[in-house]
Amino acid sequence: MGAVNRITTRMHGERVCWTVKRAYWNHFSEDGIRREVDFTTRCESVRVPAPRSIRRIDDGSFVLTVDDQPDGRSQYRVLAWVPGETGDREDDRTIAPITEWMARIHNLAVDPNDQAIDDWFVRVKFDWDELAKRMKDPAPDIADAMHARRSDLHALTDLVNSTREPGALWCHTDLGADNLIWSDGGPWLIDWENAGPLVPHQELGSFVRSLGSRVRGKSAYLAYRRAGGPAEITEPSHLASSVAVHLNYLGCQSELLLDATHPEQHDFAREQAGNAAKDLPSLAELEALIDHLNGRT
Repeated sequence: MGAVNRITTRMHGERVCWTVKRAYWNHFSEDGIRREVDFTTRCESVRVPAPRSIRRIDDGSFVLTVDDQPDGRSQYRVLAWVPGETGDREDDRTIAPITEWMARIHNLAVDPNDQAIDDWFVRVKFDWDELAKRMKDPAPDIADAMHARRSDLHALTDLVNSTREPGALWCHTDLGADNLIWSDGGPWLIDWENAGPLVPHQELGSFVRSLGSRVRGKSAYLAYRRAGGPAEITEPSHLASSVAVHLNYLGCQSELLLDATHPEQHDFAREQAGNAAKDLPSLAELEALIDHLNGRT
C-alpha cells in the first residue's frame, strides 16, 4: 500500500524524529485525514493514545500530493514518530491495551453520520473460479489451494455478502498487534488511516481472529468484555468483516501477482496470497470458535 520512513531533523537544537508516510495508490485525501485527526482527538479524550498529525507550514493542510510516479501521483503525510517495539500477537501483554482501547472507542460511539462502511469490510466481489484459473501459470500452488478450498471460498463469500447489519460506529478498523507500539512511556496505537464506520462486534471479531489461536482469542474476548466493551460475538455473521478482509486480501494480492505493471510487488504478493489461501477458515471452524468464546466448549 505504501511506505513508512523515519526522518530525523533538528528543532531548537534538539534531534527530532518524524514519521513520513507515502501512499502508493492515492490512499490519502485531505478530507479523509482531517476526519481521522478529528477522530483521534476524540479517542485521546478517553485515553487512547495516537501519534500527532503534523500540518504543512505553507497552507495548514495535512497531505502533500506529488506527481512523482510514471503512472500517477503519491500522497505524503507526516506524524510524530513513536519510538519503541512493535507488538507481537503471541505476547500476552498485547491483549490488555488493545481490548481496553477498543472498548473505550466503542463506548465513545462516534456517529458516522450516514457514511457507508467501506466495501473492503462488507463485500466480496471476486470470481474465485476465474481467478484460480488465471493463477494457474504464475502460481500453481495458490491456484491448487483455491481449487481445493472452492466450497469454503463460496460459502464464506455468501456469508459476507448476505450479512446486513445496522449499528455502525466510527472505529479504528485495524486494531492488531502490528499497530501496537511499546514505547518507554507506555503503549501507543498507530496506523489510523483506515479509521471509519464499522459495526463494533465486527471489529472485535477481527481482532479475536487475528490472534491466531482460540486460547488467545478467548482471552481477548473476555478482556474486552471486562473492560466494558458493548459488543458480543454469538453467530458466524458477527465475524463477517474479518472474513471479508481475509477474502479481499487473498483476492487483491492474487491480482497484484498477476499485474505485469508492478513486478516489484510480485514476491510480496505471492507470499501474502499463499498465506491467505493456506489460513482460510471454514464455516465449521468459525462456529467452533464462537462456541469456545462463549464457553460452550
